[in-house]
Parts: sequence; structure tokens; C-alpha cells
Amino acid sequence: MPVVPATAGLTTPTDPNGRYPYGRQVLALTDQLNGATSYEHAAALTDQVLEPTDGLLERLAEFFEAAAEKAKESDHDDGFDLHYDLDDAAATLRGLGEDLHVAVDRMRALAPRASARQATKATAAGSNIGLPTAVLPTPGRTR
Repeated sequence: MPVVPATAGLTTPTDPNGRYPYGRQVLALTDQLNGATSYEHAAALTDQVLEPTDGLLERLAEFFEAAAEKAKESDHDDGFDLHYDLDDAAATLRGLGEDLHVAVDRMRALAPRASARQATKATAAGSNIGLPTAVLPTPGRTR
């Protein structure tokens, strides 16, 4: 008996009978990404798909590999052709993951930088953090 996610039975305009709960989960992730209020949040959601070990893309590649093996078990002539098609799909997904391996970091880097004035204030206020005070010159004094 197949495992059915918690979103089973929920409907969408394109799935009025709620037959595709896994697609609904991906749609929910997409909705979250569309509603992300920061690039950090968008990067975290993107990581759910692109993480190379446990991300959705890798799991889909594993799914297609399993489907390829199942097709190869068949005694039909088309089983081998289908096996190769599904195996190619798995390789394509892995290649896509490799192409996008830095996309999460790039998404995170899109966050707006602090304005020059805010950066100057932050630098002036925290300029001696972690440094010995003897190394820093005292403002207004000369050596």
C-alpha cells in the first residue's frame, strides 16, 4: 500500500480530485518561495530542492533510477528502452543539481547590502571588536 502524504485529498484547480499529493507538496514549497520576504528565506527554500544529498532534486533522481530498474525487470521489449529513458532522466536531474550547486549561496548573496552610512556607523561602533585596545589609535590624538 503506498504511503500517502498529509496533503492527500487536498485539491487544486488542476487536480480537483486530490490525486497528486506529492505535486501539491511541491506547489506548497513554490508558494512559500513566492511569499518569501527575504533572500535568506528564499535561499533556505531553494536549499530544500538543491541540497545534493537530501534535497528534492536528488530524491527525484533516485526515484527515476528506481523506476528505471523496475522497467528493466519487465519481460517486455519496451522495458529496456523505458529503463534507458528513465535512467537518462535521473542523470539529467543530477546534472542540473551540479549546474546549480552554488545557487543557494548566490540567492543568499542577493540580500541588499547595508547603506554606506549604516556601514560606517557599524564600523565605527564595532571597530575594536576582537582587537587589543593598545593596537587601536585613540581618536583625536596623534602619536
